[in-house]
Amino acid sequence: MKRLNWLACLAASAALAGCGPDEPAAAGAGSGATPVTVETAAQRRVEVLERSVARLEAPATPAVAAETAGRVVAIHADAGTPVQTGAVLAELDDEVQRNTLRAARANAERLQVLLENQQRTVARLEDLMSRNLAAESSLDDAVAQQSALKAQLDEAQAHLADAERNLQQIRVRSPVDGVVQTRRISVGDFVAIGQALFDVVSAERLRAIAPYPETSADALRVGQTAYVAPVRAPRERITAAVTELRPGIGPLSRSVDLIVEFDNPNSWRPGGSVTVDVVIDVRDDSLTVSGESVVRRPAGTVVYVFEDGVARQRRVETGVQSEGWIEILAGLEPGDRVIRSGAGFLTDGAPVQVAPGAEANDEDEAGPAADEGRAAQ
Repeated sequence: MKRLNWLACLAASAALAGCGPDEPAAAGAGSGATPVTVETAAQRRVEVLERSVARLEAPATPAVAAETAGRVVAIHADAGTPVQTGAVLAELDDEVQRNTLRAARANAERLQVLLENQQRTVARLEDLMSRNLAAESSLDDAVAQQSALKAQLDEAQAHLADAERNLQQIRVRSPVDGVVQTRRISVGDFVAIGQALFDVVSAERLRAIAPYPETSADALRVGQTAYVAPVRAPRERITAAVTELRPGIGPLSRSVDLIVEFDNPNSWRPGGSVTVDVVIDVRDDSLTVSGESVVRRPAGTVVYVFEDGVARQRRVETGVQSEGWIEILAGLEPGDRVIRSGAGFLTDGAPVQVAPGAEANDEDEAGPAADEGRAAQ
């Protein structure tokens, strides 16, 4: 027993002798030190986001209807056909419209002849009146008849314009650039005025309708910056602005609808799903560290600060976070050297050692945060 005690004392003395006057035994240079990497806590800009999954709609989705009646004689577009504004989608039989146009033109010409003749009559009566050779009542009657004929001619010319327009409407045209969504007619069908013939979707502009819980409604405003990205391709994110915030709360969903309207950036399809991240706050000097630096311990949420070769536990309060970083609201100061990889294996006061070249500088740390630049709560 005495021999064992003597050996233990000898080993302890040897260990203490190996430490210099400025190197405490817990300095982490021994074989029991945990290898770690270290980063410097730094301030940067953080955007606080509210996220929702929205559906895409096309603001322009006209149902192309017949503006004149007739039988369909030709169809030039089907579902899925891209069309330009003014492109002919279908043609109707024009026999009725042509007959109506001829009758309207003949009536207008007849009234024009009658009006010109009546104008000459009025001119003669005015000449006779100036020489006291005609009664004033005769002139009054002629002038009244001239005014009536002029009104009838105006009416006939309006009917003529309608007849000409109806003849043009036998060609059913697309009112917008887009894609035919639905064809509702076939050759041989008789269509009436107002009957829907085609559905055309214009995808030049889109709107995202995003539901947000009513608890978030007070933080949302028209004009706020919004980041929109397809669920299928998150990297195709665009920046837009909130264009509308509907005032009512859905009775079933208990949510408020926020609308972001924008130009279609890359053939996004109406009906698709997108994420909408609305910037509700911006903090220019937020302190952030990498996500792996923050761990859970019995004391709460903590990070480990590298001090003289040992890990010192700091309890922190966290804010917004992303896949790469976490905002620190309290518990750290700018410039603190925070242990990054290996933090999950540490306890307060544990000896650690930083491998050469394993300490991240401020520029290295700014990269991922600058790429992300924002986080959703």
